[in-house]
Amino acid sequence: MLIDLKAQALAGVYAAGERVLVAVSELASAPELVRAAKRLADALKAPWTALHAETRRAAGLAPAERQRLADTLALATSLGAATATIPAQSVVEGLTAYATDARATQIVIGKSRRSRWFELRHGSVVDHLVREIEGVAIHVLPTPADVSLAGSTPRAARIGTEPDASATQYARAAALVALTTAIGVLLGHALGVQGVDLLYLLPVMAAASRGGLWPGLLAGVLSALAFNFFFLPPIYTFTIANPQNAVTLLVLLAVAFATSQLAARVRAQADLAQTSARQNAALAGFARQLGAIATEAELAQALAGECARLFDAHALFLSPRDGTLAIVAAVPPETRINDVARAAAEWVVDRAQPAGRGSDTLPAADWLFVPVMAGTQARAVLGLSREDGRDPVRADRRATLSALAEQAGLALARIRSEADLGRVARLEERDRLRAALLASVGHDLRTPLTTILGAAREIAGRGHDPVADALHGETLRLQRFVTNLLDMARVEAGALRLNSEPVDLTDAVASAAADARTALAGHAIALDVPPDLPLVRADPQLLHHCLLNLLDNAGKFAAPGTPIGIRAARTPGGIALSVEDEGPGLPPGHESRVWDTFAKFKGSDRERNGSGLGLAIVRGFAEAMGFTVTAANRNDVQGARFTLIAPEDLIVRASTPARAA
Repeated sequence: MLIDLKAQALAGVYAAGERVLVAVSELASAPELVRAAKRLADALKAPWTALHAETRRAAGLAPAERQRLADTLALATSLGAATATIPAQSVVEGLTAYATDARATQIVIGKSRRSRWFELRHGSVVDHLVREIEGVAIHVLPTPADVSLAGSTPRAARIGTEPDASATQYARAAALVALTTAIGVLLGHALGVQGVDLLYLLPVMAAASRGGLWPGLLAGVLSALAFNFFFLPPIYTFTIANPQNAVTLLVLLAVAFATSQLAARVRAQADLAQTSARQNAALAGFARQLGAIATEAELAQALAGECARLFDAHALFLSPRDGTLAIVAAVPPETRINDVARAAAEWVVDRAQPAGRGSDTLPAADWLFVPVMAGTQARAVLGLSREDGRDPVRADRRATLSALAEQAGLALARIRSEADLGRVARLEERDRLRAALLASVGHDLRTPLTTILGAAREIAGRGHDPVADALHGETLRLQRFVTNLLDMARVEAGALRLNSEPVDLTDAVASAAADARTALAGHAIALDVPPDLPLVRADPQLLHHCLLNLLDNAGKFAAPGTPIGIRAARTPGGIALSVEDEGPGLPPGHESRVWDTFAKFKGSDRERNGSGLGLAIVRGFAEAMGFTVTAANRNDVQGARFTLIAPEDLIVRASTPARAA
């Protein structure tokens, strides 16, 4: 919807849901604003954003203030907010523009206690914001006086952070005025006094554009003094004889002041725009680079190289491998970490939060580690360090580092998703080929098997012949195996077709026991199926195959001469039909795995005498009919019990005759 509103050039705030915007700064009260915005967003169930409007005064922030601002933005991120830093002419302009673009409906802002004189000179951000923006609820939180004072740095301290650069700018301003004076002296006879005063605008504009406001003002004052001393009669004195010249001098000062203000403002805005452009260009270039990356190793090398270039530091990309963090890429390649740094990196993987140098966790480490998120978990770690021992990343550049890590996390999630899709495709192809092979083999074997079975049955019918009986029995077993292959192919291909109807379990058990008499040779059958059990809705053919495979399984693994039990009972959840044998039983802990395809277990009876298909087919057929299956060891004697459970909704209830009136 937001894209459509922008495409249609529709301004204003629309009821598409609440959106909260909180303005943060370097003041110590900013974390309280963030927490208040979090509470408001939770109450409204709305997304929220922490915004820092970077004005020209940001260049004068002390390192402690930059660190405090970065910590505030990190706090907002940890609480679930989106963060943004935008260059702006003023805080009001930045907030208004961003709130309009983001369709914010709630703005949280702090109001520090300023003197009347300060507000008369600079105005109030809150008052300007209320006048400039419409249709938005503005929440103003007062800031205690001691907090605002503790959160700010005296201007003198800010100016003195770069004394060498300031002295150079002031000296350059004085030199420009001297050069202009010399040019004016040489050209004074040709230009006249009224022409020379315009020359002094040049050093003012040059000093302000290169050095800022204060060098420009110095150039303006020196220009006024030089013009008065060298060109206004009486010359070589600071006395002004003609009142008109005094007006000219005052106008020159006013123009110099205004020019310095404008030039300094343009310069600061250009610096902010250039910084923002460099950051955006770096992020955009890295994003384009990520689009062509197909492996995790390439991603690691690209991220480490980009961070090493942007932050002029050593970089590492670590990823969990076999229970430990392994270095996937390093710039320079020979870079390694010690135990303290490795502990910090492992903490980052576990907690998905930054740690190490410049953070609140394990700051004694030489490295700063940030998580590379893939989804909601840290799948890798990015580490940065400097040889001189300083913080690897300045506080005001933490946002760039976080953006790079987020882009890398998205690329890592894409790479791993593509790898998972590739594995799934290979598995599907393998399963398709296996099903096709089983079906092909089964169909090719069915015709000769039918011929062999018919011949074996005819030979066995002529008289008692052990060879003929063995041939007939083995042919039946081979036919059952081929049938299982075909049935498994049908189960895995999802090609089962149900023909459900009410089934009498007594008849179903008797029919299966009769067909399984060869597999149950030497075993007595103990039937315990009450004749008054209700009918069950099932597919008769599939249920018959289930019982045949369960009886065949019991005949294979039961001890010779032991009985095979078939029991059915009404339970609170439906009807349970069990096949029990007396044998070694199931290996403990593997009761649920016996239903898997080709499942065999060493050290148990399930290691021999079978392909591992029968029980898998039982589960497939049972689940297709809506039954559930369980496997367990018997409690009364040693052996195994396999149970088919028909749920309550598959039980057919006899209709009750209507009561006579």
